Amino acid sequence: MSLAQRKVVVLAYPRYQELDFWYPVLRSREEGATVHIVGEATESILGYPVIPDTETVDPAQIALIVAPGVAAGERPLASADQVALVSAVHAAGGLVAAVGNGAEVIDTALPDQNDRIIRADGTDDLAPFFGTIRSTLTQE
Repeated sequence: MSLAQRKVVVLAYPRYQELDFWYPVLRSREEGATVHIVGEATESILGYPVIPDTETVDPAQIALIVAPGVAAGERPLASADQVALVSAVHAAGGLVAAVGNGAEVIDTALPDQNDRIIRADGTDDLAPFFGTIRSTLTQE
């Protein structure tokens, strides 16, 4: 099964961890999903830039939203709008996912929630993490 015809959002915020961000972006595109990067133009831990492609998305149209991790020991600097988008996508029935300390964004948006939330402990878990995302979305 694939993610073809699905819409995915990956959040962009300062000092994102490269693999935590790009793995979901590239794998989702490979599966045929439309991927939107939402946030501010920023740089990764190693200085690689990312430029968001949209400022607004309809939460009801989003199948998946991903909060990537940032440098170890730091907190993700998600904006209030990004946190609100996570909450809105979840409320609309979308799947919410986080890698590493990106889970702090999810915890802020959805305290005490576990339904339709997938978490990866870190970069080493990205392959099974994406497999879980794929199988969850293709069962819906």
